[in-house]
Amino acid sequence: MNIDLKEALEKAVAMSKSPGAVALVGDSERVLFEDAVGWRQSIPQTLPASVDTIYDLASLTKPVATTTAILQLRDAGKLDLEQPVSEIIPIAAFRSFTIRHLLTHTSGLPGYALWYKEIHDLNEMIQRIAAAGVEWKAGTRRRYSDFGFILLGKIVELTAGDALDAYCTKNIFTPLGMHRTSFIPPKAWQKKCAPTEQCPWRKRLIQGEVHDEHASAMGGVAGHAGLFSTVQDLSRFCRAFLEGKVLNEKTLAEVERIGQVASYPWQGLGWQLDPWSCGASGFLPTRRTLGHTGWTGTALWMDHTQNRYAILLSNTCHPSRKNRDNQTLRQIFFHHVAAHYYPEKRNVHTGIDRLAWDYFAPLRGKRIGVLTNHAAVDQMGHSLLDVLRLTPDITIKRLFSPEHGFRGQAEAGEHVATQTKTIPVISLYGKRKQPTAEEVSDLDYLIVDLPDIGARYYTYMATMKACMETCAKTRIPMIILDRPNPVGGAVLEGPIATDYGKDVCCAPIPIRHGMTLGELALYFKKTFFSEHPLSLQVIETDSWYRALHYEACSLPWVAPSPNIPDPQTALVYLGTCLFEGLNLNEGRGTETPFRLIGAPWLDTKRVLDTLQPQETLGFELYERAYTPRAIPGKASHPQYQDEACHGIFITLKDPQKARPLTLAVALIVAMHRFHKKSLKFDPFFDTLAGGEGLRTQIQQGKSALEIQESWTAALAQFDRKRPRLYPTLKQLLEGDESYKA
Repeated sequence: MNIDLKEALEKAVAMSKSPGAVALVGDSERVLFEDAVGWRQSIPQTLPASVDTIYDLASLTKPVATTTAILQLRDAGKLDLEQPVSEIIPIAAFRSFTIRHLLTHTSGLPGYALWYKEIHDLNEMIQRIAAAGVEWKAGTRRRYSDFGFILLGKIVELTAGDALDAYCTKNIFTPLGMHRTSFIPPKAWQKKCAPTEQCPWRKRLIQGEVHDEHASAMGGVAGHAGLFSTVQDLSRFCRAFLEGKVLNEKTLAEVERIGQVASYPWQGLGWQLDPWSCGASGFLPTRRTLGHTGWTGTALWMDHTQNRYAILLSNTCHPSRKNRDNQTLRQIFFHHVAAHYYPEKRNVHTGIDRLAWDYFAPLRGKRIGVLTNHAAVDQMGHSLLDVLRLTPDITIKRLFSPEHGFRGQAEAGEHVATQTKTIPVISLYGKRKQPTAEEVSDLDYLIVDLPDIGARYYTYMATMKACMETCAKTRIPMIILDRPNPVGGAVLEGPIATDYGKDVCCAPIPIRHGMTLGELALYFKKTFFSEHPLSLQVIETDSWYRALHYEACSLPWVAPSPNIPDPQTALVYLGTCLFEGLNLNEGRGTETPFRLIGAPWLDTKRVLDTLQPQETLGFELYERAYTPRAIPGKASHPQYQDEACHGIFITLKDPQKARPLTLAVALIVAMHRFHKKSLKFDPFFDTLAGGEGLRTQIQQGKSALEIQESWTAALAQFDRKRPRLYPTLKQLLEGDESYKA
């Protein structure tokens, strides 16, 4: 996709109704993009924005100035991040939190209060902060706090023996060549400063002086706001930062470590980490991105993976904060930056991550049941139960498990018993398939977090559907914690099932259905429960669009069942699961299940020689001899156990081009042609295929491409009516939400 960043910047300014903006994208070697659009001021006269416009950075002061100063002083041995703040600012109220707590916004201090009309200097502000006290125990919760950084600014002064602005100029700005960066810009700069608001408190247009009211009341220099700069100066800072010239390597690793705040893993030391594309902050789409934003319309993000950075400066509150729309401005511009420089990469956050991001708001004080298993982990690999335990006011009454059990260790089809523990684990695979009314009657919500793999055969969706039936009858609300479809949501394959209602075929959908579990739940509600009062909420993933496969999501893969060890197998499984309905070994009993197909009677060379290039797009196939063996926990009794098999090994080369169902059908068509007497269709084949149609077409001698073509019209009709919670990349960039209609 051709991305023009100048057009993107113009679009961002226009759609956010901002006066103008300046942006710069660079890496460790050069500036990649730099431009200005619109105006730096609209009253009392219009003046154009330019790349040397000086902007009020607002809260970018926190990381660029204050955090850098604190960490430099720590590395020089002049302070310790674990020190109680009271050891430096001798006030008893500051004994309960440390410098680290201030840097990570976990001190328990208030986030914001309107004190600026009542204080006149920094010392008065510190006394007011002390009097307010903390609202919870330090380290137990993260809440963004200007007041914490005001204290950090004072700590810099007391530790360095110099004013905050003087220290930063001597030790940060001047050494890095940031000659247009300053607290309290000199008068000679003021004409180049973008004005902010026509301030109702100060009763004048604010230009060349800090907009933040608290910083203004304290004289213009504060740890949380007050810094002014240009994109060129910030570019120098970013490049030096990425090159390790601002902080040493050890400190830098500490700053950007995800997870140092357990309840909010996206908070680093002074910097925001692993940004969310759906938020108001802007982003670069890698886990190693760190950055920050400012209230006036500023944003800065740096990516250590590619040594790339992006800066966006604006004065969105000019001439009035009523116009301010930072979210639209940043989202449009940074989405285009991401698409241009990271065309097939995202730092996706799942529903469980989003639940934590929102501080578990829907579940606080609630009693819940959870349908889940071992593979439902957050972006750092923590289980759903561990994440839920981060907040003490959620009561987990009971757990429900699908096929393969709560720990995912049972083989396919194996009966799983219910377990009675502190939290009962109730199996929904075996003698019964759904919860009883009694098992949900004392719940406020039933939560579902299951890692589906995008195939109709996979039984987890059937288990969720059975839970939906119980909840519909008992009027218990459900919440789905959504996850990406690991094989993407842009491609549909296979016949629409006509014979359904089974574990491996529970609905009239294609084999490759293109939906997330949340979208499947919405489809089931509309298709099966439209006349029932089922309350259903889907907590969506962040930063996923429909073309993305799992490898592009930067998420840990935990095998959702014993024979799906990786995302590549999940994609191939969409086709090769059909071999479970034939008298062939589908790779069970080997280390590559579903990627190795064989039998003692198979003439692999003849089969491979007859395949057409269109049928194998995205794959490479090889002959391989093998012998299936019993593998406890994965395949205790595989087809042709201990017999020598002639096999075909499937290698995935291009997931976007691969059509695994077409490949599988092509293989079966060739096998039927050359091995009519040996190849046997089990009744289970029709169950997997959703009816007898596919088998009949193969037995009639139709080619794989003819069979594929026969699905086209029905798939197009299904595609038009299926629920969509997520956009295509084009829709994402255009801000087009019509897909949700």
